[in-house]
Amino acid sequence: MKVRFFYILLFLCIAALACLLYGFFIEPKRLVIREVSFRAETFQGPPVRIVLLSDLHIGGRHIPASRVASLKNSVNHLAPDIVLLTGDYIDGSASRSHRSAEFNKAIEQGLQSLGKIEAPLGVFSVLGNHDNWYDGAWVQNRLEDSGMSVLANEGLNLPGLCLIGMADFDTDYPTAEGYQDCRDGRAKIVLTHSPGAFRFLRTDTALAVAGHTPGGQINLPLLGRRATSTEAGKPLAYGVKNVGGVPVYITAGIGTSILSARFRAPPEIVVITLQSAD
Repeated sequence: MKVRFFYILLFLCIAALACLLYGFFIEPKRLVIREVSFRAETFQGPPVRIVLLSDLHIGGRHIPASRVASLKNSVNHLAPDIVLLTGDYIDGSASRSHRSAEFNKAIEQGLQSLGKIEAPLGVFSVLGNHDNWYDGAWVQNRLEDSGMSVLANEGLNLPGLCLIGMADFDTDYPTAEGYQDCRDGRAKIVLTHSPGAFRFLRTDTALAVAGHTPGGQINLPLLGRRATSTEAGKPLAYGVKNVGGVPVYITAGIGTSILSARFRAPPEIVVITLQSAD
């Protein structure tokens, strides 16, 4: 009996060690291409291919500037019509003035790589809480200098679509004002950093996307995705959901936050196909 107990205990210790090694050193370096489709009554025309990228946390343990360049290549290879970036480009909570020159240089290089993402209808972004802690105005200027549009409580009209960017829920003040910028007949797509801002969604929204959670980061069997860094909690931790009749997608993003590990919540780039209900 004692021998059997010893071997069970040994097996459990080895399994726990293997999970820790996998979570800290292997899964954070993976990349999954996730494909989902949505149909919208308000959208007319040929399907639109949208790539969603979030929570890079550049400068973190697993996201040097060189990996951002690789991610840029992966996004371009997917040939998107539109690219949506939902914030947290920067790792950590310290301000830019309190970071090392080496860290700030890596941030600049990473943002420059994001500026080389190609999409015929454009690349659109919002800021996250880590970006605002770092220096939100500086990050926004760098993104805009590279050719991206940064949307904060405002809408932007495209052929058949209106993109509405909502400010970050935790470090800014999201509102529904962007809906007022949309022309009649266009399908409304909302991008924001945290699912917390979904409370401001209108029922005529065709699709809303966010990041921030990063998919729970540690997804334990039976316990699930408990750590989401948002008051929305486990119900809006990850994936395709429905909020007040509006279809939403919360991505697990790329980097890690606080704990530099992932378990059963791999980094992902999401390819969303939006098509007419017809």
